[in-house]
Amino acid sequence: MMVETLRSLVTDMRSIAPFPHVASTVLSLAAKPGVVPEQLIEVIQTDPGLTGKVLKLCNSAYYGFQREIASLEEAGNMVGVRTLTNLVLTSCSGRYFEEQGAGDTEHAWQSSVATAVAGRMVAQVVGRVDAERAYTSGLLLNVGGLILARLEGDEQVRIDAEVAAGRSRVHAERVVLGMSHAEVGARLVTRWMLPEVLIDTLRHHHAPERATLDPTLAATVHLGEALAESLEAEDGDEAEAFGARYGVSDAAWSMTDLLPHVLLELRPRLQTELQDARSALAA
Repeated sequence: MMVETLRSLVTDMRSIAPFPHVASTVLSLAAKPGVVPEQLIEVIQTDPGLTGKVLKLCNSAYYGFQREIASLEEAGNMVGVRTLTNLVLTSCSGRYFEEQGAGDTEHAWQSSVATAVAGRMVAQVVGRVDAERAYTSGLLLNVGGLILARLEGDEQVRIDAEVAAGRSRVHAERVVLGMSHAEVGARLVTRWMLPEVLIDTLRHHHAPERATLDPTLAATVHLGEALAESLEAEDGDEAEAFGARYGVSDAAWSMTDLLPHVLLELRPRLQTELQDARSALAA
C-alpha cells in the first residue's frame, strides 16, 4: 500500500505545473551575490500582468509609501532586491495555489501568507536572519500540502488515526505515505530549481536542527509557522495554541534565543499586519 502511495505522490509532483517562470528566475537571480534591482526588473517587466500586480502592492497601504510608485524602477529603488523578490513571489503564488491545489485552496493560501508575514516578524526579533528570506521561506513552507490535499480521503483518515494514537502529524504522514509534507515540498521546489537554501529550509522546517545551510533560518520559520497557526486556534490557552498541529521543536527556541512569551507578545501585531496584507492582496 505504501509503495502505491509513494507512486501516487511522485505522479502528482510530476503533474503539478512548474512555478511561474518569471518568479523562479527572479528567485534564482536574487540568490546571487551582488545582484541589483535592475537585473530583476529586466525579468519582471517581460510579464505585463505581473508588473501591474507588483505596482499595485507597492502602492497599497501595507507598504505605506508617501508617494505613488509609478514604475518598477522606482519600486526597486524604494524596496530593494529582497522585498522586490517577495513582491513577485507573493503576486505569483496566490494564483498558483488556486490553479494547482485541491480542497480549500483559499485557506491554504491565507495560511501561507500568514506564515510568511509571521516568519519575517520573528526574523526581525531574532536579528540574525534575513527577514525577507524568512518571508520567502514562509510563503513556500507548506507547498507540499498542494500535493497531499489531492490524496484520497482514506489516506487522510489513516493519518488522523495515527495522530489520534499519539504520533506527531509529521511522523503519521511518514508512516502512511512514506514521506512527510515537508519532504514532498522540498522535492517539489527542487523540480522548480529554486535556491538550495530554500529547499533545505522546507525539508527541515519541522526539525530545524537538521538543516545544513541555514539552521537559524529554518528555526525562525518554524516558530513563525507556530505563531501563525496560533491565530487560528479556538478559545483556550494561547500558549497551548503554539504547535497545536505539528508541535514545536525544543531546538528552535535555543537556536533563536527566543522564549515562548516573546512569540505570544507578537500575536496582536501579527493580526494587524495580516489584515493589512490581505487587504493589499485583494486589491
